[in-house]
Amino acid sequence: MADEVVPAIQAAVVRPGTGQGVDFTLPDALTGTMLADRVRAVVGSVAAAMRQVQYDAETATGVQVSQVKQDAEAAAAEAQRAAEEAAQAAVRSFAASLVVIASRVSRQISEGVRRHAGGEAYETLVTIDRLVQQLLLVAQNYVILGGGKLSRRWPATTFTDVVQAAMGHLEGFERIKHEESDVALTSRAVGPAVHTIAVLLDNALKYSPSSAAVDVRLLNGHHGLTVRIDDAGLQMNREAVTAARQTLNGQKTAPVTQHGAHPPTGFAVAAVLAREYSFSVDLEAPNTYRGTSVQIFFPSHLLTRAPEEQAASAQPAPPAPAPETTSTGLTVRRRGAALAPRQPTASAEHAQPGRPSVVAAWAAGTSRARPTTPEGA
Repeated sequence: MADEVVPAIQAAVVRPGTGQGVDFTLPDALTGTMLADRVRAVVGSVAAAMRQVQYDAETATGVQVSQVKQDAEAAAAEAQRAAEEAAQAAVRSFAASLVVIASRVSRQISEGVRRHAGGEAYETLVTIDRLVQQLLLVAQNYVILGGGKLSRRWPATTFTDVVQAAMGHLEGFERIKHEESDVALTSRAVGPAVHTIAVLLDNALKYSPSSAAVDVRLLNGHHGLTVRIDDAGLQMNREAVTAARQTLNGQKTAPVTQHGAHPPTGFAVAAVLAREYSFSVDLEAPNTYRGTSVQIFFPSHLLTRAPEEQAASAQPAPPAPAPETTSTGLTVRRRGAALAPRQPTASAEHAQPGRPSVVAAWAAGTSRARPTTPEGA
């Protein structure tokens, strides 16, 4: 038993799925005797004891393995969270520094515009300013995706000026046709609205033919106001529309580290701002032009009247001064000067780049889009 039977039982027990004992043969002389029964009972007891030890070991090991697995998963999740937070902080810090630098450049350009108003340098400054405004838009996108906030403080502003301020960030702004509205946004919502409309207009301009216009409608309803952007670009397929809507309504989110090397940040940024400032963004395709339609809904508690509109209603408006132009026909932008009465933006003149009225509209938009307080402060 010591040399053969017990070792055989032990070997059988440690093999998975076994451990039921071993067969052994007693000498013929012991067959039917009480000793044979006692020997078999001892062998059975040894096998049972070993099976119990195996069971206890397996149970204890299973608990330990499960705990180790849970601890490992928790450690991995914590490491991933820490890595994502570190990456977001790095992106946010870098983007914020770009915003500060670009804002300083923009203010320097404003000084140059004032010094060179009416001169040949004006047109060059306008071109540089447009590029700086695009840089600001991109940098602010990454500030938002990195968990940061828009730092500019706005007064209550009409939707007409909100849309024009958004246009001031964009290349190809002259292709945008927009309606006008005296309804205004409350101060807190103006900056996020300008940025959201800018990134969505940017998408519409980039993904539609350079000869096609982008329409912006302002639909004032009982529950709030909707800004509707329609383009005539490439039609999004059903899967792309579903994915975009999931991003916009918050069902699908991802940290900045998972947006790829060349991320399409527009929808993600719009979704973040919409969640934080209590408005909503939705998308549908195809629209009337077989392109894409985006709707930004601002509920009534975000709407107000602009203070300047209230003040203007109490006194007659002064006559608009005659516009000053450069030798090339560009309208000169002057800080603090009254804007000429707005003309319907759907006219043919506004669809032609390079016309003085288009430059004036863009200049007014960038003037409103340029921060009055330092970005990133």
